[in-house]
Amino acid sequence: MFVCDLAVGFAGNRLLQNSKDGHSWRQNYIANGVKADFLIFGSSRAVHHYDPNILKDSLGLTVYNCGFDGHGIICAYGFFKMITERYYPKVVVYEVTPRYDLLVNNNSQFLGPLRYFYEGGGKNSLDSIFWKVDKKELYKMASNMYRFNSVFPLLIMENIHPFHVFNKGYEPLDNEMKSEPKQLDDSHVYGYDSLKLYYMERLIKDCQGKTKLIFTISPFYENKDDKVLKPLKKMCEKYRIPFLNHFTDTTFNYRRKYFSDKEHLNRKGATAYSSVVANEIKTILNKRKCTNKK
Repeated sequence: MFVCDLAVGFAGNRLLQNSKDGHSWRQNYIANGVKADFLIFGSSRAVHHYDPNILKDSLGLTVYNCGFDGHGIICAYGFFKMITERYYPKVVVYEVTPRYDLLVNNNSQFLGPLRYFYEGGGKNSLDSIFWKVDKKELYKMASNMYRFNSVFPLLIMENIHPFHVFNKGYEPLDNEMKSEPKQLDDSHVYGYDSLKLYYMERLIKDCQGKTKLIFTISPFYENKDDKVLKPLKKMCEKYRIPFLNHFTDTTFNYRRKYFSDKEHLNRKGATAYSSVVANEIKTILNKRKCTNKK
């Protein structure tokens, strides 16, 4: 079993290193290769809503989209720490998705993309993240079979012909939402996750004096208020972090032509939104330059 476990680890790492494109190649590139001036983090809403080419043309900076489908701050912070072992980007934009970044749920699910890169023994910055999420993870991660469990078919396919091709980390959605979704229940009592809020604050502190951090939230199809964002707003006020809040932006809300589903903008919506947010970020960066000159 020990020999088999070593073999699985060796084979999994070789497949990861040799992948041609797709999710596994992108994960490895973000962890070990990206060197853009401007990085975007967040969930699938980051992946599908921020066009690096539009941001690059507007800001004159190299841009890469580091979002991960179905993952939030716990995963993003791990990748940010691996990146900053090599360099600090000039600008980081963090796209907030409440259920992945603020609210209580099973945090172990967010460790998946980090498992490829865990080294253990304090060799990189991921140990403490695994420990804080679930102390048992440190023992589980001793097994290579556990790390690569269920991803071998994906790794093999992405060595042959990847299903997903990204443009500087960005993947647009080309379908248009055809029908109205069910009405939201706006009577929620929100349960906030202290660990997620801890890592949001850690990200802020790690960027201070090194990287310009900007929090953003792009439009959802239907939103009447942004009360779920209250803890993040307080944090941004405390540390004076810009927060570009389009959560209830009527330019996009309730306009099906801009949406692929109720949570995700399609290509048309992402193009329009990327242009809007690029101008807002440009204004923030220009103000910073003026302040620095003074």
